[in-house]
Amino acid sequence: MDPSPGALVLVRHGESTFNAGDRFTGLLDVPLSDVGVAEARRAARLLAGAVARQPALAPRRVVTSPLVRASATAAVVAEALPGPPPLAVEWRLVERHYGAFTDKLRDVVRRDYGEAAYWRYRRSYLHRPPPLADDDPARALVDDTLLRLPDAARATLRPDAESLADVVERLRPFWAATRARLLHGEAVLVVGHGNSLRALSVLVDDLTPEAVQDLDVPTGHPLVHRFTTGPDAALVPEVRGGTYLDAQGAEHAVTDLRARGGT
Repeated sequence: MDPSPGALVLVRHGESTFNAGDRFTGLLDVPLSDVGVAEARRAARLLAGAVARQPALAPRRVVTSPLVRASATAAVVAEALPGPPPLAVEWRLVERHYGAFTDKLRDVVRRDYGEAAYWRYRRSYLHRPPPLADDDPARALVDDTLLRLPDAARATLRPDAESLADVVERLRPFWAATRARLLHGEAVLVVGHGNSLRALSVLVDDLTPEAVQDLDVPTGHPLVHRFTTGPDAALVPEVRGGTYLDAQGAEHAVTDLRARGGT
């Protein structure tokens, strides 16, 4: 008898110093703020409590973006879990490359490009921000991140800017491997970024470009996806969009996030 599918838990890293400063971060490798550290600890407590009540939620594997705001969050959460489970680094989970917006204040981008263009670049599925110029001060910082990623990452990631659709495409191989683990009954915890988790949600929930445009991911709130098995061993979400372990807290966090412009 085939095992029941495992659960997939998604956690966006805690607040970073650039989140706190309302700056576009993208591929820049910035640390957690003090609030972000507290959010990581809260996520750890929430997931550890859920695992104590439902042992099947205990992840056999924790997969994290290599960027420190995600990997630091993953380490805090993993330490609170039974085992603790091993950590695996997956470069495909890095944040979207925000191109010329990288390291810019959101209000400055909105002023310089106009309201309509700002939202088109920010929330649309297909539009890429303007490319990051070679003489932009953020170029050296992005290049530093790229140099620390595997050769496969540098060969795959667009060097100028990414749309959300680009992020979805780079995540397809990761989702295929994760899907196989889930079908074998393994629970998996994924720690990523606002846009890498939005892109992954497109694949997990088969979201349309219109649906993902309205999806926001709050920092530090574990989101649990449970599945059944459909025809041809397809994973079928029990609840499309998943369920937050702290539904009320996540709702307040999303409301606040949207008031500040969304993920």
